[in-house]
Amino acid sequence: PLNMPFKFTLSWLKGAQTIEATTVAQLEKSKIRIGDTLRLKGTGMCNIHSPGTWTAKENSPFMPFDCSQIVWNDAPPLPLPESDIVSKATALMQTVQRQLHPESDDDSRVSPALRSAIQKSGMVLLDDFGDIVTKTNDLCSAKDDCVRLKNALVNLGNTRNWETLTKRANAGKLDGVNVLLRPVSAESLENLVTTSTAPFISRETSRAAQALNSPAPGGFLIASDEGSDLVNQPWPGTGLYDFPAHQQWSELQRLAGMLMHTPFQAEGIVTNLYTDANGTQHINLHRIPDRTGLWRYLGTTLLLLTMLGCTAYHGLQAFRRYQRHRQRQEEIQKYYESCLNPDLLSSPDPQE
Repeated sequence: PLNMPFKFTLSWLKGAQTIEATTVAQLEKSKIRIGDTLRLKGTGMCNIHSPGTWTAKENSPFMPFDCSQIVWNDAPPLPLPESDIVSKATALMQTVQRQLHPESDDDSRVSPALRSAIQKSGMVLLDDFGDIVTKTNDLCSAKDDCVRLKNALVNLGNTRNWETLTKRANAGKLDGVNVLLRPVSAESLENLVTTSTAPFISRETSRAAQALNSPAPGGFLIASDEGSDLVNQPWPGTGLYDFPAHQQWSELQRLAGMLMHTPFQAEGIVTNLYTDANGTQHINLHRIPDRTGLWRYLGTTLLLLTMLGCTAYHGLQAFRRYQRHRQRQEEIQKYYESCLNPDLLSSPDPQE
């Protein structure tokens, strides 16, 4: 609690300066010192923390971005995250969604009359079963991937195993093959596709978020000591990792597009300065205190100095008492020794 008042008091005694900058070049030319007042305005990127690093704002509404820390440099903004795996997962979900819940204007291989008759019977038609098999194989290429989904498709395709089913699909033998499902089976297939694609999308979302944590060398990292957001952007209603897995990727892209090149404004007193191995200068800012805060800091500093003075005074008095006590003990000991062992005066010589 005494750290900030002490720093501010020392900076005021040394003569702190006020620095205003709207570009990186202006800030680089300024000789910043702890205690200086900074007023910054520009366009930067909300920081992304590496796993295990500490931040003053642990639960940012913009997760994985932390807008209480701004990366400010002249480098061009990073491109939006992309992923072939997410594209494959999305393609699989879309083809299943289209076949299980067709729209009236969809280009279907089945005539409208036949589809209407199937719907009236309460059944659900997969009019392109081979496309589902192919897209599942593209996404779940490893043997242990999507085991339950593969087993379900093997049963629907009436084949012995997954390898046989994929060979038939690649050979074009499943083109034009339609599969009728009961509503319960159709819902089960849709849920299997959703749960099977979820781990792929979640992993890619986390990987892409950390890949964005690669700012260009140099520049500045402006951080708020209180964890206050330095941007004026609307808070998302739901955190990124609270979304269902299949929506996390699109939300990450939306956040990245908004926060990787966003206007910011930072104002405060410099409380810490250092340069990391990447050549980026880290600047910690504490909000500028109002008149009441200034008096409080001044009073706290005076109290600290008074306490230090009292401690020094009482320490000196204790040392002097200790010395007097030792001297008194020595005097008492000498007194008793003189009483118990008196020095006998020598008798005068007899007269001759």
